[in-house]
Amino acid sequence: MGAACVALGAPWPIRVIALGFVAAHALARRPPPAPRVILGADGRVSLPDRGLADLELGPRTRYTTLWIRLDLRAPGRTLYILLVADQLDESSWRAALSELRRMRPRAAPAPGGSGDSRSDLR
Repeated sequence: MGAACVALGAPWPIRVIALGFVAAHALARRPPPAPRVILGADGRVSLPDRGLADLELGPRTRYTTLWIRLDLRAPGRTLYILLVADQLDESSWRAALSELRRMRPRAAPAPGGSGDSRSDLR
């Protein structure tokens, strides 16, 4: 809204009011905290805050150094969780990335491919 006022050349009082509304919205509608995700040594994932356990990483799990998208699967259910690097402390973030590298989900090899059954999560 503030950018639109600047782009349209609105007078400065309108710009100040628009920025006030944007700031109030940011304070009132804070995003929820990151869910507690437990990556088990056996490759299972649990979300204790939601009462979910024994979830498997699906083939659409992706991660970078800045975000992680978990594709969690249970019989008859798929759940996507998006985590951003600033939601966790640095050591927890590095531990999560290393666990995800270790827990790469299995996928069928591509037709005519090399036979490598690992999904590329990068």
